[in-house]
Amino acid sequence: MGNDAPHPLRGTMDIGCLFAPTTHTPDHIAEAERLGYGYAYVYDSPSLFANAWMTLGRAADRTARIRLGVAVVTPKLRHLVDNASGAVTLAALAPGRVDVVVGAGFTSAALLGRRGSRWAEVEEYILALRALMAGEEIDWEGARIALTFPGHSGLAPVTDVPVLAAAHGPKGFAVASRVADGVVTNPSHSSDPIPFEGRCVVTSYGTVLGEGEELSSPRVVDAAGPGAALALHLGEYGPLAGTDEVRGYQAWLASVPEERRHIETHREHLIGVTPEERPFITPKVIESATATGAPQQIRERLEHLEQSGATTVAYQPAGPDISRELRAFAAAAGL
Repeated sequence: MGNDAPHPLRGTMDIGCLFAPTTHTPDHIAEAERLGYGYAYVYDSPSLFANAWMTLGRAADRTARIRLGVAVVTPKLRHLVDNASGAVTLAALAPGRVDVVVGAGFTSAALLGRRGSRWAEVEEYILALRALMAGEEIDWEGARIALTFPGHSGLAPVTDVPVLAAAHGPKGFAVASRVADGVVTNPSHSSDPIPFEGRCVVTSYGTVLGEGEELSSPRVVDAAGPGAALALHLGEYGPLAGTDEVRGYQAWLASVPEERRHIETHREHLIGVTPEERPFITPKVIESATATGAPQQIRERLEHLEQSGATTVAYQPAGPDISRELRAFAAAAGL
């Protein structure tokens, strides 16, 4: 950005971004690269968002430096071969700058009416994914499989694609320590310091406040509301446990037919705020569940995360003006 503001994190913690992918996301990733972000990850939840691999393939053609990754792939959503092929293809389009994050599954599994995978399955999936990308033959679900790309395909085995684990608790951190190249975690699920040694990507939701802007501002609700609504969706397992807002949201959710609750819970998940959620996105909820604040507060939070063990912060912009959110956070972080 050509910004001469002091950067307390330069040379240590990286600043990346995380997108709920849309057809506009490739252009936003290109803008993030121009602003100085080091990473751009996208969610993989096809019931909600644009296709993750297709989005990153388009972004690869628009960028030259920024790392690209899917966060997260899950054992129960796409077949192992599909994700391995996607990663190898992306690595051919953006050599040396691809990451893959594997997790147990939350939204993507819920929108299929399923529970997330067991951590033993995640561990097995990480090992198998890495082996397939490297060109090995493996036994999977009772059959011998491999990626056998012909020579003229432009594709070749890769061994330089880091595989991280999306982990928020002891079991996940243990799996990551054994088989992954790092973790992606949510600070609301982790202790301080973060109980993991090594590469640690911490997600961040919210918006940077303008001068004199209040948490009740419609712009703030639109931009920080999707991250705040995530805490409503987590209910008594999230940072808003026991609050009137969670109780009110759950009372509304109880009025939805049981067979449709998983759909209504995740409608607009991490990308918008539904009319039913909006009454519960109060200033208190935004303050408690997101990293919303003035630029100085954002810088202080980044310093705290670095001291807690984060090596990268992945900021998710939301609301109607993604460019504004990317620029404001980049300026606050001193990129």
